[in-house]
Amino acid sequence: MTTGLRTPLIAALALVVAAVLGYWAYGFHKKSGVAKEGMALAQETGRHLQEALNTDPGRPSTESVQAITEYAAAAGRNLETLKRLDAAGNQALLDAVDDYLLTSREILGRQAAAFRFRRQLLTSTQALRAHMRADNHTGAWVREAVQGKERVEKDYRDYLGAAEALDKLLESFPASLAKLASRSGTAPLVDAKLVAEARKRSNAALQQATDEVEKIRQFTVRR
Repeated sequence: MTTGLRTPLIAALALVVAAVLGYWAYGFHKKSGVAKEGMALAQETGRHLQEALNTDPGRPSTESVQAITEYAAAAGRNLETLKRLDAAGNQALLDAVDDYLLTSREILGRQAAAFRFRRQLLTSTQALRAHMRADNHTGAWVREAVQGKERVEKDYRDYLGAAEALDKLLESFPASLAKLASRSGTAPLVDAKLVAEARKRSNAALQQATDEVEKIRQFTVRR
């Protein structure tokens, strides 16, 4: 091969190699960027979840209910953002993030509901106790007492349903945490010990509420 022919061929090969390397570098950079975006969404939700799980479920405040409701909505938005990312080359990781965000959203939603119903139950039980102490044996008092007991029962059923659903989600959550940690090569975003403690506190609050309602069920309304 003459020098005149060799030079264009070498130049062409160099262009091909440069193009291949450039394409590979672009693909690698894109894949890395998508992975970082996905993990950033998971980390934000993780921070919200840790704060929520540290909240006392026994006597939740209005502010805590509102904050956790907003955290659940934010987790939902993060989940939608995740679905718009290009999963090529990151399918296993993004699937793990998807599972984590979905479970986190459900946990936050159920926790917000449980807190809201717990507050309603506290209000209805206190109102009924006050009404029972003011017994004046009139027809209006009896009617209001019956209605008060019915409100307590409704609030308890609502709280019970939300608390039991939350318990099941918290029970399964460590598996989601472990899956994401395995796929990302990082430590779990939420401490499994914190999840276990939050579950224990939630069950204790539910038991306390159950005991309160059982006592109220012993109230006798004299007609």
